Amino acid sequence: MKFKSNFPLILASQSPRRQELLNMLGVDFTIKPSTKDEPDPQQFQTALGYVLACAAQKAQEVAADNRDSVVIGSDTIIVLDEEILLKPKSKEQAKSYLQKLSGQTHHVITAVTVVHGDSELSFHETVQVTFFELPEAWIDAYINTEDPYDKAGAYGIQTVSGLFIKDIQGDYNAVVGLPVAALTQKLNAAGFISLEGSGVQC
Repeated sequence: MKFKSNFPLILASQSPRRQELLNMLGVDFTIKPSTKDEPDPQQFQTALGYVLACAAQKAQEVAADNRDSVVIGSDTIIVLDEEILLKPKSKEQAKSYLQKLSGQTHHVITAVTVVHGDSELSFHETVQVTFFELPEAWIDAYINTEDPYDKAGAYGIQTVSGLFIKDIQGDYNAVVGLPVAALTQKLNAAGFISLEGSGVQC
């Protein structure tokens, strides 16, 4: 099964994980990352409000110069007891994040905004993730790799740190960085993609 894009499609992200997930559709797309700094989380009353704003900012920025295209922006955050855990900026911060997550249940929220011309749609997926208790030696070994530093919360479910995870309730791909199944439904419903060879939407 393969889809075709009915408009030029742009992914406003340089994340290789999001690119791999969008490739599942089999559609051609261009990568044009947003260049603006993400907003300050302290400006928002809720974590959901923050992640929705981040996704919208990415899509809107790229769409402003590509009005004929369908632009997809996405952002993922980790939330533990209402604290947002972003990408760690140091080994110390990565270790602190993983110590907090150890043995606890947290939420992963991925927001997506799709912009085409003057139209815009946004949605999000929230996934509940529980970690095993992590031995200190495991944390120390992991933060000495390159893996934690481009990932919210200092871990990636699709990498070796997936071994830290005891349970997941929700969309695995949303934790990776893009709820591609829900996105496919919405792109198809909006007429932005269609099943290749069918000439009609599913």
